[in-house]
Parts: sequence; structure tokens; C-alpha cells
Amino acid sequence: MTPDACQTYKPSALTWLVGAAAVFILLAGLKTVSHIVTPFLLAAFLAIISAPPMAWMQRRGVPGLVAILFLFSLVGIAFFLLFLALQGAAESLATQAPAYQAKLVGWLEQIRTMLAERGAPPELLPAQIPLPATSTITGTATGIATGLGQFTASTLLVLLAFMFLLLEERTLADKLAAAFPGRRRARVRTRRFLRSVYRYLLIKTGASVLTGLLVGAGLSWLGIDFAILWGILAGLLNFIPTIGSFIAAIPALLVTVVSGSPLDILLVGTLYLVVNISIGSILEPRLLGRTLGLSPVIVLISLLVWGWVFGPIGMLLAVPLTMIAKLALDSSPQTRWAGILLSDRVRRQPLAATRPDD
Repeated sequence: MTPDACQTYKPSALTWLVGAAAVFILLAGLKTVSHIVTPFLLAAFLAIISAPPMAWMQRRGVPGLVAILFLFSLVGIAFFLLFLALQGAAESLATQAPAYQAKLVGWLEQIRTMLAERGAPPELLPAQIPLPATSTITGTATGIATGLGQFTASTLLVLLAFMFLLLEERTLADKLAAAFPGRRRARVRTRRFLRSVYRYLLIKTGASVLTGLLVGAGLSWLGIDFAILWGILAGLLNFIPTIGSFIAAIPALLVTVVSGSPLDILLVGTLYLVVNISIGSILEPRLLGRTLGLSPVIVLISLLVWGWVFGPIGMLLAVPLTMIAKLALDSSPQTRWAGILLSDRVRRQPLAATRPDD
């Protein structure tokens, strides 16, 4: 296809229908085998993040197998510490649930007394406010802890797939050259796409880890209960732009409302606001570039679609998966129009930028 044809290419109605049908069939198939795909999806996510550090170590003379074993050990230790922290927090929540229930009931009684002293009508606050039973909170927290322990058993499969993907990474460039002999443009687009994916996921993961560390350290300094849990949650939900930071702040604020002072509530809210503005609104756009953003509507749709396909893990990886799809669409002139539709702003590119030789 010539550059002019690439520039003026417009999909027909039949193309839209066939493409939509193909996407639906693909997603339905992935949902059917999600219990098999999910571990390999997590392993691929970890391998993509680990590819740049592995290349950096190899450029400095570290043997490939040593670099792979080092990254494998590092990720394995991170998984162990993560699950240990989550399980400990869930068990602690199950133990402290009765105390939180009593504090919440006493807090509501104080509000009722204050309103009565000021002459407020009794019906302004109902006599009985429905609260979850203590056994329900305890059972939920215990179930989470048990589920985390069971999920740890599948971690070995994720780590093994992660190691084999790293081994495959070493021969990827040679395979691309052998798979597309004489097709320099296809190899250039593929390498450009892979570099974009590596860069995006590495920066996004680094920003998420930094967010979790700052939130966890700040909450620990303020003396908020389950600070490590809220830090992990803030780091994980940082992969979801805009709404993720608000969702991550809700449980920490609720715990502070029940067990803290008004000053603590103000400090916790300020902490989340400062961390998310400095990282999500200043640092990430500088490193990633503003043209890599996704439309808010696309973010919402991706959460629904990938959550339907892969469950909670799909919702966690929804934005990275959609971002990878967008980068793939941007890498080819024939599909660049779809990448523009997924963006959060209009990007008008000159004719020279759409040539396949770029």
C-alpha cells in the first residue's frame, strides 16, 4: 500500500462488522479459557517489565542465564512478600473487626446525641442504622486470607512461565529477522511496537511502585491501621488512571474516619492528593508523553470488558492491555486511525509521519 493510500485509508461498514464480530469471538474464547490464560498473562506482563533490566545487565557483561536467575529470584521474593503482607493484613482485619464495629456504633450514637441536643427531629437519623454484622466482616476477611493462601499455589506456574518467557526474549530479535526475511518495514514496526510497550510498562510499573511506597510510608508515619495494605492497594490501582487513585483512597479514609481524628482525616486526604498529583499528573506525563493517554470512555470500557473476560486480574491489567493494543494500532499506518480514536486528544500528524518507512 502506498503512502497516499495509507493516508486516505478508511474502513468500510463491512470491515467494521467483521472486525467487531472477530473481537467478540476472540474475547468470548479468552473468557472460556481465562483460568489457563490468566497465569500466562501475568507472566507475560512481568516478562515485558523485566526485559529492559535484563538487556541492561547483559550490555554490562552479565551472562544471560545469571541475569534471568537474578530477575526470577527478585520477582519470586516480591511475590512472597506481597502475599505475606496481604494475608497478614486480612487476618489482622478479621481480628480487629469487633473493635471497629464497636467504634462505629459509638460514633453514630455520639452523632445522634449531638443532633438531639440541638433540637433536630428524631427522624433525621434512624434509630437503627444497618451495619454489617461482625461475623460477616470477620468471615469476609478470613475468606480473603484463605483465598490468598490458595492463590499462592498458582504462583509457581506464573514464575515458571515468566522464566521461560525471559529465555525466549534473548532470541526474539533473531526470530523476527527469520520470520520476516526481506520485509524490513515489518521488522521496524514490530521493534518499534515492542520498544513502546517496554517503555510504557516499565515507567507505569515504576510509578505504581513509587506511589505504593509513598502512600504506605506516609500512612505508617501517621499511624493509620493497615498502612501496608493501603500502600499495596494504591500501587496496584495506580494502573487505572484517574478513578484508581480515588478508589484506593476510600478504604484508608474510612478506617481513619472510624479510628482517627479530624486532623488525621485531613492529613490522609492530603497525602493521597499530593502523591497522586505529583506522580499521576506531573511525573508520568513527563516520562510517557501526553500522546500516550487513553480516552476516559475507553478506560471505563476496558475495565468492563477485561474484567468480564479475566475477572479481578483483568480489571487490574485492563489499562495496560488496552495501552498495548493502542500502541500496536499506532505502529501501523493502516490502523493508526483506530489508535487515534482510543486517545484522549486529537493528534494531527503530517503526511511524512504516516509513511511506512518511518
